[in-house]
Amino acid sequence: MIAEAQNLRPRGRRDPPAPITIEGLPAHTNLEAERSLLGAMLADPDQIVDVVREQGLREEDFFAPAHQVIFRAVTTMRETGQVIDPSTLLAWLTDRKLQDAAGGATLIGELAAGVISVFTAPTHLQQVKDKSLLRELQQACARIVVGAHERPHEVQNILDEAERDILEIRGRRETQGIVRAAEVAPRTIAMIEQLIRGKGFYGGIPSGFDELDQMTTGFKGGEMIVIAARPGVGKTALALSMARHILRQRLDSSKNELVRPGYPVAFFSLEMSAQQLMFRLLSSHAGLDSEQIRRGQLSDSQITALRGVAAEISDLPLLLDESSLLSIGQLRARARRLKKMHHIDILFVDYLQLLTSGTDRARESRQVEVSEISRGLKALAMELNVPVVVLAQLNRKPEENNSDPALHHLRESGSIEQDADVVLLLSRESEKEGGESAETPSEDEETARSRLAQRGIICKLNIAKQRNGPTDRIRLLFQPRFTRFDSLPREAR
Repeated sequence: MIAEAQNLRPRGRRDPPAPITIEGLPAHTNLEAERSLLGAMLADPDQIVDVVREQGLREEDFFAPAHQVIFRAVTTMRETGQVIDPSTLLAWLTDRKLQDAAGGATLIGELAAGVISVFTAPTHLQQVKDKSLLRELQQACARIVVGAHERPHEVQNILDEAERDILEIRGRRETQGIVRAAEVAPRTIAMIEQLIRGKGFYGGIPSGFDELDQMTTGFKGGEMIVIAARPGVGKTALALSMARHILRQRLDSSKNELVRPGYPVAFFSLEMSAQQLMFRLLSSHAGLDSEQIRRGQLSDSQITALRGVAAEISDLPLLLDESSLLSIGQLRARARRLKKMHHIDILFVDYLQLLTSGTDRARESRQVEVSEISRGLKALAMELNVPVVVLAQLNRKPEENNSDPALHHLRESGSIEQDADVVLLLSRESEKEGGESAETPSEDEETARSRLAQRGIICKLNIAKQRNGPTDRIRLLFQPRFTRFDSLPREAR
């Protein structure tokens, strides 16, 4: 294996990464297609240059360094409204001392003289793009080979980098272009008619909390939803309560009715084991006191009910990942496999600050690392076209000031607020608004806790950000005995 670097850009522009090649394996090229395309751009710049730019062709998609320089010159001249022909192009290059890098007057003259028809330009454009993609695949494979040879101790990182590179190349291949209004309008009307027929149902996946779903119309594919709170307030319980509802039923658009089982759910827990999560699910699903279960204080009928609930949950499309140490690259790789193998419709991550990035840049600071993780989760939601519900920690400021949590209290990074489509801030109303406190002068702390556990704790869910909808506050009932959240009874709202 050998590594070669070629200076393909003039001084002053950022140089590309040094190409890595495998000895004996020639790069994919079609120099004739490159020359024909550049000739067509010179012959009919008003039409062909715009088509080329619309299709996303880049100068690095050309293999020959001279062709790259000419392409950059022609597109720059077009953007600045200059007249383009062989003589003006040569003058532009000469003024910038780039005529030699572009092959001089000889090459420019050959390009102009070699044009047979501009109507073949789309074919040559596709040929240039195809060869460029093949070269990128060669580069990706070469990086895998070099990485496996030089970093045998970083197996997971090499796998993550390989998967990321291939997906980026595929993404460039699958770009979408402009569509006519005549194509979009009928599809939009069909969607609206579906909403009318399904009146009472939500456009996205419902969370199970009516007030929240009315404001969000459900969680939608490509969205990153952040649930943030201080430790111990109930982030995981709220996420599991949502997952429990999502798993039970889903909308069958063909029948226009709710069916069972529900949407397939993946739950990544970096803080709890799968058994701990299942313990909570069993308690909340069966409506049995978690402390009674923990102490083994169950009657025969309660044990029978618990077994029945366990059998019911076993039939639900729930996938749990209990890995305590995950990088964002590992999580994305696992999520892709879950989407492919189990067709998951929604993903929960508990919680963001326990993920790592693993890149060299992330070592600069924790804030940089959290920013990379946040961007990676949003990219994952868009890539898989599923909602990604991410739990996150708030900093201590709300506690110190005895104030409501706000967006700027998101711990360690403002990029979470920027990347998220929906941000839900959870707090306990009794602690923040002078409601009934955990105890009164006439009762001790243990009695007060027992009373609150029986009655439930009113919590406030602040929809602090919603990219495509309103913001507001709603109230929920947290029942610590069952480690679950429920909608607040209407008379108590």
